[in-house]
Amino acid sequence: MKDRSKSFLGLGLWLGLMGCHANDSPVEQFIEQTYQQTVADVEPLDEQPIFQAEVFVMSSERVPFQHPKPESPLPEPDGGKLCWQPELRKRSSLLESFTLEELSMRGVIGGTGKEWALIYTPEGALAKVREGSYIGRNHGRVTSVSASEIAVEQIMPDGEGCWLKLPTTLKLASLK
Repeated sequence: MKDRSKSFLGLGLWLGLMGCHANDSPVEQFIEQTYQQTVADVEPLDEQPIFQAEVFVMSSERVPFQHPKPESPLPEPDGGKLCWQPELRKRSSLLESFTLEELSMRGVIGGTGKEWALIYTPEGALAKVREGSYIGRNHGRVTSVSASEIAVEQIMPDGEGCWLKLPTTLKLASLK
């Protein structure tokens, strides 16, 4: 009985293995035939230009690897117009190198009539200003200091050679 079961087992195994051999010759023939019939229409690539490095010669005072410094060109006054022209002075305060939007008011110290406003710069430096101090890039002059805001009068060019005085306020920033 053992011999018979071994024979049936061997026969079943042989039949199983023969069934695993798939008849994929038509598929292989189709693939081979498709490869032979396919014609590739690929245009040759253009010849690549030869790269020639040029020597860098610095032709101006500006260093190309640094951010340019902001310039404030002064408009030429129109000869035919009578318009107000400010007496421009050199910037001497740290706070004159920032725009008003970059600065924040954080408090007030002092007594009545002698208030100093505390201003934080974007770099985290603390400065104090009072009435008459200059602040901001647009020739801003502090006209008054109160517990909640600083009134600033900026001088801005109008683009036609004249200048305008623009009142602005810098309000007390809430601490978060």
